[in-house]
Amino acid sequence: MVRFRAKQPGKAVWTTLFILSGPFRLVFLLLYFIPKYARPHPQWTYHQAVGNAILKLWFSFASTIEFRTTKSLDPGSEKERFVVMAPASPEAYLEVACDTWIQPVPIGGMWYPKQYKSTVDIDKKIFLHFHGGAYVLGGVRPMEGGWGPQVLAEATQALVLCPQYRLSSESKGRFPAALQDSITSYQYVLSQGIPSSRIVISGDSAGGNLALALLRYLGENSSNILPLPSAVLLWSPWLDLAADPYNVDSHRNKETDYLTPVLIEWGLRTYRPSFLEADHPYLTPLNNAFATKVPLFMQYGTAEVLLDEQRSFCSQMEQIAGNRLERLEIPNAPHNTFLGGQLLGFEKEARDAAGRASEFLSSQGAKT
Repeated sequence: MVRFRAKQPGKAVWTTLFILSGPFRLVFLLLYFIPKYARPHPQWTYHQAVGNAILKLWFSFASTIEFRTTKSLDPGSEKERFVVMAPASPEAYLEVACDTWIQPVPIGGMWYPKQYKSTVDIDKKIFLHFHGGAYVLGGVRPMEGGWGPQVLAEATQALVLCPQYRLSSESKGRFPAALQDSITSYQYVLSQGIPSSRIVISGDSAGGNLALALLRYLGENSSNILPLPSAVLLWSPWLDLAADPYNVDSHRNKETDYLTPVLIEWGLRTYRPSFLEADHPYLTPLNNAFATKVPLFMQYGTAEVLLDEQRSFCSQMEQIAGNRLERLEIPNAPHNTFLGGQLLGFEKEARDAAGRASEFLSSQGAKT
């Protein structure tokens, strides 16, 4: 039934019903959460309860019809802040990043709050941030996911580049397309004359999964072409692609998080290639901890459905000698306040987390 809604005419019918019922659903939510006892968490504000419900409603609809938007390499109104990055040299894409059907392609990228200029930004830290969306949704332009990168840029006084990596909901978008695009974007930053000591890799949700895949790849293939970054920031990362997506429905935090099993299933179904098991290290970091010289900062909320895998992964990484990891748990917060803190009513917590990340970088010698 779900797949029928993702194809015509079911998609058109479901979209029409959603649009027609939308105003009534919104009014219902606005009234329903007025009493504190009706809110999913006893300590949530009215804003937080409504925001979480609206995001859950949107992601449920978008994943049910398998919503897609066309990604363009045209800068549009973003002008010079939007750049096009050409693939790196062939020797940058090795082993797991090689695929006979999926090849590196030019990709777009969005700078926050402005484009990097070598003449005036010579000492600035550069964040390479990968957006979330279960590998099937999301984007890099301001209306798609610009709030988190803007907050990160403000907290660190740095510049943030968000690569428009290929989504698995697109043609030829399955793994290793996103990994190839992460390599392309990392090499692009290096090609601007920016040393790796000034580069921080960052990612939220699925973007956090991608950030870890890139870090693993760089560690296994570190060279003069692809040196290691100065640090990695992870915001509510998706860490277990081997888990049954419908486990979400039985998780103790299912009422306090907007992630839906249909969204997770869509991402898993389209992202994982048939020749890799779901628990492969480049797909599932959980239970595949690795040694790294790069310090990691990881933030997540205690009201997430991904909480258990996030805590477990942190513990696994911390047990490896030489690893440096700092974790920040936001009490009562749902998934990915980095992306939706403003809508979710966790804006202060998201800004504070960005500030903590900046302090962490300074403590590790990665000054911003």
